[in-house]
Amino acid sequence: HKKLEEIMNPLIIETIKNLPPLPSTVEELRNYIDSNGANLEINKIATIISKDPLLVAELLRLANSPFFGFSRQVSTIQQVISLLGINNIKNIVLANSLKSTFHIDVSPYGLNTADFLNNCSKEVDFISNWLKEEDKALANTLVPCAMLLRLGMILLSDMLIKSNKSEQFLQENKAHNFQDIHEIENHYCGIDSISFLGFLFDYWKFDEILIQSIAHIDNPHAASSEIKKNAYALAITNCLFEPYAPFSLFNSKKAIALLNEAKNQEINFDMSNFLANLPQEAKNNLAKEIED
Repeated sequence: HKKLEEIMNPLIIETIKNLPPLPSTVEELRNYIDSNGANLEINKIATIISKDPLLVAELLRLANSPFFGFSRQVSTIQQVISLLGINNIKNIVLANSLKSTFHIDVSPYGLNTADFLNNCSKEVDFISNWLKEEDKALANTLVPCAMLLRLGMILLSDMLIKSNKSEQFLQENKAHNFQDIHEIENHYCGIDSISFLGFLFDYWKFDEILIQSIAHIDNPHAASSEIKKNAYALAITNCLFEPYAPFSLFNSKKAIALLNEAKNQEINFDMSNFLANLPQEAKNNLAKEIED
């Protein structure tokens, strides 16, 4: 990696330096998993997690939620770890602790913050509902990415507000009909929100497979074979839930085109399962076009 100073403007460096520290339990868990390779003990992981009763409660809540769709009630941390796998636990714990850390105001993007957050929670539901039947392991792997998919926008918004550039940024976006977001982010912030998200995943030491999956959201065809399916699933979700026009006919058709492109790359998603799990608004927009 290049030094931060070489690739980012001072405001971004300041934003990164001011990121809140991870809770000590989360940091201990991540460091234990990252430094012990194949010699990991489920009991040791459970002991670390158990130091934080709120984290225990949240993991049990998640494990029993529709995200993971386990067929039986999960009642102990050991069960959660066994069912989800150690790396998934690390990534989910990281994502969950970060998700609740930041003050969120996306007004610099001209977006309503409540609608934006509602959309974010629907993204996680969608990726787990869509994939849990046809590729359970992929669904579990990608939930942390879906939880944080818009974090780059959230932090860039905060930076723009603090540097008194939010109004300029908003006006320029309006002038471009909100069509060139990444270019305008680059102009004002020195980085676009998706690249920044990839950088943040690296900074917090998520698994490399997730860092690479995020890095290829905009060009999944260029991803290595190991992560190509991840990248396509995230690209499809990112497109469908595009913050300015989620579930629009254009974005729904673009998501379907990505699904077909994946098939040409020998990455197979079940089209009927995808269409069945589309949010109702997207189904309605596609149905209207068929009627017309």
